[in-house]
Amino acid sequence: MSLQRRHLLKRNYFFAFLILITGFGGLLGYDLYFKPYVLAQTVVKVKVADGNFLPKNYELTAADLYLDSVQTKDIPAGVITDIRKVEHKITNVNLTNGSILTDYLIDVSELEPTADEGIFPIPKEGIYAINGSLRSRDKVDIYLVEGDSRNVSTAREHNAANGIDNSPGVSNDGKETGELPDSGASLFLAGATVNYVRSEDNNDVLDSEHGNTNNRFTSTGKVASPELKLKKSDGRRLGQYLEQGKKLWIVRVE
Repeated sequence: MSLQRRHLLKRNYFFAFLILITGFGGLLGYDLYFKPYVLAQTVVKVKVADGNFLPKNYELTAADLYLDSVQTKDIPAGVITDIRKVEHKITNVNLTNGSILTDYLIDVSELEPTADEGIFPIPKEGIYAINGSLRSRDKVDIYLVEGDSRNVSTAREHNAANGIDNSPGVSNDGKETGELPDSGASLFLAGATVNYVRSEDNNDVLDSEHGNTNNRFTSTGKVASPELKLKKSDGRRLGQYLEQGKKLWIVRVE
């Protein structure tokens, strides 16, 4: 009986030791592998000397950036994971040491105007035509149309009826040009950045209340007028054309 009891105790000690080793091994595996690799993601952070910060409108360099592994539960939306995406970009806010970079904190789409640029609102009455699918961060070409634009509409209707391409910037023989075919509209600016798209009640037009999420199938309002990032010299010239009574044909190209 005593021998059987000793055998049972040895077996219990063995299983207890096995459970202890398995537990320690599981903890080590979780801390050393699962947690830092499976439950984490590499993100871009900023590196700043103690007590200092990177100011708003600061141009980031490679020396200001580093990669770090962060648990997924601590990662904010829009996180940046590639240093090349933010190198030489401008900060939108002040940043302290160790800040996780997101597309909200950094002007990834280059919407923030530089010293020789401005955000110019386009008055609704100065617009001849504009895409209803226009959204913030789009690129547009701007064409100048004479104030009395009935001849433009007539020309385009005639072209469409006869199978002629009315695409902006393409001539009837397929070559790129600075004019809309047979319209009399001339290209003023190409590839201007749209910062905001305003509705009649001055709200930003989005796909839905959750943001630009459905590839423009719906919208939160009717597009009334955009705000464009332009060189200050181009903005002044545009204002002069509007004062002369010209209308703007705003065409989404990107």
